[in-house]
Amino acid sequence: MKNKKLLAMTAMVITASVLMTACSFSGKDKSEETPAAEVTPTAEAAEPTATPAPTAEPTIAPNVQSTTYTSADKSIAINLPDATWSNKTDETDMVSFESPDVGSILILHGQGEDTMASTVIPSTQDMAVSLDQADGDKVNGTDFEIQDYTSNDVNGIGVYSYTTRMLNTDKSGGDLYVVHKVFANDTEYYNIEASVKSEDALDSIKAAVASFQILGDSSLKEAAPQQAAPAADNSSADNATAGNTAADNSGAAASDNAGNTDASASADGTTADASQAADNGTASTDTSTNSGGFTDEQLSNTDETRTIYRNSDGHPLVIQSDGNGNWVDFDGNTYSFADEQDAYDADGNSYYWHGEAADVYYMPVQ
Repeated sequence: MKNKKLLAMTAMVITASVLMTACSFSGKDKSEETPAAEVTPTAEAAEPTATPAPTAEPTIAPNVQSTTYTSADKSIAINLPDATWSNKTDETDMVSFESPDVGSILILHGQGEDTMASTVIPSTQDMAVSLDQADGDKVNGTDFEIQDYTSNDVNGIGVYSYTTRMLNTDKSGGDLYVVHKVFANDTEYYNIEASVKSEDALDSIKAAVASFQILGDSSLKEAAPQQAAPAADNSSADNATAGNTAADNSGAAASDNAGNTDASASADGTTADASQAADNGTASTDTSTNSGGFTDEQLSNTDETRTIYRNSDGHPLVIQSDGNGNWVDFDGNTYSFADEQDAYDADGNSYYWHGEAADVYYMPVQ
């Protein structure tokens, strides 16, 4: 029995020894056999940067309202057609402007007996032809033709206007037209010459030339006086009938007298209610019932009143002389005549005059 216990104990010792040997067979701790995976550090992600917004390049809006340019010496002013035009020269006796691919305007001034003796004035159409023929050896009828020549006298001041249409643009440097206007007497002249490279720009450049104003001390000032600024508000009936409603003491609104609540008038004075005029005794622009407050002499005298027609739609409009060489409508807007037929407002809108006074506008409708 004792021997059996000894054998059992011996077996247990052997078993334990075998187990211990297995655990340390490799001579290394198990934890050392499987090394921990190394983590390779990665570069820290760069913070996102904002993409700079593109720099906006300024652009010029070509069709903005015309801007009046006054020379540095305050002697002259002119309404430039739009914002694409810039001043290139502003010196005594010479001012110039240019618009890329559109045209240019040159204003020259001279005075004194010696200057006038050497200056050729286009006082006749034949003289205008001779001046163009002398410029670049051009031939009348082949290289150019004179259009719309006019010659007027303003109390001894000659005013000459015409347009040269270029038939051979190789000889004109690409100009399609040249618009001319000259003011001259025996002692002084102003010469405005505008080249036109774009057909679409002709009317606006003509309007610019027609807007020329003499502001300084000049013997020619009477022929090109400073123009009144356009009225700030063209929408009210009060403005539309200014100077013609002084006799109206009723104080009644148009809606009370005519049953119409719309008392406004358009900028050209053509939407005033005729029944309002009949009830109030005021001037109205309705052509069928009144005469706009003008006298019979004014209605028939083209030196006092004129009926012009807007070229865009044929709309008629009455303008009147303000006594200072300007033509104005009922709102105070000014109009300039480029020649005997063509007139322009300050915004460059073109009108045509058929030689009619205001009586044509106020002629009763049959």
